[in-house]
Amino acid sequence: MDLLIYSPDIVMQGTVDCFTSLRWRRRYFEPGEFELHCAATTDNLALLAPGNIIHRIDRREAGIIEGVSVSENNGTEEITVTGRFGSCLLCQRIITPTINYTGTVEDGMRKVVSDNAITARPVDRLTLGATQGYAETCTFQATGKNVQTTLTALAKASGLGYIARLDVPNRRWAFEVYKRADKSVTQTAGPYVLFSDEFGNITGPQYTYNEQAFKNYAYVAGEGEGSARMIVEVDQTGGEPRRELWVDARDLQKGELTDAQYQAQLTQRGLEKLAEAARAESFEAAAVDTANFEYLTDWNLGDIVSFEKWGLLLNQRITEVEEVYENSVVTITPVCGTPLPETLDLGDDV
Repeated sequence: MDLLIYSPDIVMQGTVDCFTSLRWRRRYFEPGEFELHCAATTDNLALLAPGNIIHRIDRREAGIIEGVSVSENNGTEEITVTGRFGSCLLCQRIITPTINYTGTVEDGMRKVVSDNAITARPVDRLTLGATQGYAETCTFQATGKNVQTTLTALAKASGLGYIARLDVPNRRWAFEVYKRADKSVTQTAGPYVLFSDEFGNITGPQYTYNEQAFKNYAYVAGEGEGSARMIVEVDQTGGEPRRELWVDARDLQKGELTDAQYQAQLTQRGLEKLAEAARAESFEAAAVDTANFEYLTDWNLGDIVSFEKWGLLLNQRITEVEEVYENSVVTITPVCGTPLPETLDLGDDV
């Protein structure tokens, strides 16, 4: 595998064609990350500089080098570079001035990017890619929020993914929203994808479940004081016992909005917070390509698939895929569902 190295202004610098290890971690709702280990040669030290771009022609993502370390062990010098994929550029901007939006989620995400990283305070070489016309809708108000964090909240609430794709011929990053298919065993629109012992396509499976931070009913409090404060309730119990969450949304201002428009924005905030407070349930395993289910051909990041093991059947979206290339061995590990967050967040205080 050749890794093509570009400068920050997307000019070809050279190729890294020999490395000891590459971890390429793709994510659907937020930027992925990578870690590369290779010999600390003069050429590699020059190529793998902070800000340079690692591009693989076999993947849509490209990585921006953010960390570099060089070490020596038993006479062997090694360089390690780390970073995130191109959409991490959007963490460099906040939303200002305030956006009041009602419409499709895709157009809303594009507006957040355009208003804060392209038409105003442009991120170098960032553009909008083609629109796909997805039907999911939302209503939101945002100001002072990080652009990337906002995109991730909208993505998780709607099931859409996003990417900043490296467009080498035009020397640009193209921001695009995308959506993958439901390929679980419960759908009948097309072929299903099932990871199970029966199909012999998983090794080292691991299942986790935690509902400590799970909430399914939100009280979203907007502007006002005491009994005059506007509060909407968002019910996602679906017949389950209620687990309540308080969301302080005082930052959302009514202004010239009608009551209905303002309530819709509060409801959207509630949906986003409940998405963050979902059950942590995930299944991950090293995937083995078979004649039935081949990575990138039959299944990909963002697809909803089925995992079956230990009497459990989990039909959920593949939110991460970790690719590891080491010692001529390739390991592909999909993560299906909602992993337990690294930092437990029990929601907003009153």
